[in-house]
Amino acid sequence: MDYQLSANDKICKHFGSCGGCSFQDVPYKEQVLCKEESIRQLMRIYGIDCALMPINSYNEWFYRNKMEFSFGQKEGISCGLYKKASHGELIDISECLIFSKDAGVILKAIKEFFTVKGNSVHNKFSHKGFLRNLILRETKFTNELMLGLVTTSSEELDKEGFLNMLKGLNLNSTLKSVYWIVNDSLSDAVVFEKKELLFGESFIEEKLDEFKFKIAIDSFFQVNPLAQKNLYGKIRDYAKLEKCENVLDLFCGGGSIGIFLAGMAKFVWGVEVSQPIVDCAWQNAKENNIENISFFTADARAFLNTQGAFYKNVDVLIINPPRCGLSNKIIRAILRLNPKTIIYSSCNPDTLFSNLKELSVAYKPQLIEPFDFFPHTPHLETLVLLKQITS
Repeated sequence: MDYQLSANDKICKHFGSCGGCSFQDVPYKEQVLCKEESIRQLMRIYGIDCALMPINSYNEWFYRNKMEFSFGQKEGISCGLYKKASHGELIDISECLIFSKDAGVILKAIKEFFTVKGNSVHNKFSHKGFLRNLILRETKFTNELMLGLVTTSSEELDKEGFLNMLKGLNLNSTLKSVYWIVNDSLSDAVVFEKKELLFGESFIEEKLDEFKFKIAIDSFFQVNPLAQKNLYGKIRDYAKLEKCENVLDLFCGGGSIGIFLAGMAKFVWGVEVSQPIVDCAWQNAKENNIENISFFTADARAFLNTQGAFYKNVDVLIINPPRCGLSNKIIRAILRLNPKTIIYSSCNPDTLFSNLKELSVAYKPQLIEPFDFFPHTPHLETLVLLKQITS
């Protein structure tokens, strides 16, 4: 887990053109200080007066557990990321220092395989061609690897040859799962219209503290497992549960935060909009022998305004929304729910602080704590503990 680059190693050869990183040329300690200062500035702008905890930082290299690469055609088959500030020019990738030591080996082998096979590359403007995306997921504590090849249905995949090629690679992680995903949609995003498990298990498994979590090809899991384990531990510490409080976990994903809290809670409810991800959450709870937890498949706003209306005994509300943050309707529903404590984890400080301002009619932030989940990028995870204002 403790990956380091030697003093002789240079920054990634693609830095400056690839859109994956922004600050590899800035010493990491300076990056961390700048991110901490950005939170301090937002506190001043929004008039939030509470403790700002020191920023948490981690390994700056090989920390990501997921990457999505795109296929392109330029002097042969390429596979990589789009050029910074451009969605038209693809940078062919031969290494990724924030993801995995295996990335370069896999990308090289896959490009060579499809070049020999003569498969075409999908063109996102003409919507013709076969190869679209490559999804790679790698656990950092258990060293398991999952691969998802995304194509259209326009050509045949040599499944046996593809698997034999992958199995013959000399990798640091263990190849546990290979999927073929068919996406004929016009969207440039990865759409799971059809998926077929070609090899291995349907999940890979990560371990955080004493808990095990199954990760599906299409499920959400925090991108930095070491930071994730630290964040969940802090959430558990700040919740201060004494086995008599009920917890509601909105945007619960695979249930990992709720599972971390369940041992100290009376009961935990998790809400997630995607049925496959909720199925994964149930599996994770079963895998960890957690019985005082339940999951609902529902949109967060719809749940709060329907089923959630009956959960008036929620003591602690956990919020971990997407980058867009909370809508005004969700915030109004939270205010009606009236939990004593809110713990808000966000990957977008701008929407977070805007939401904090709206919640300030009934809740006061007690502390704000940044977590650098994303070294060499401008992104930042931020945790806020809020307490109900009492007259």
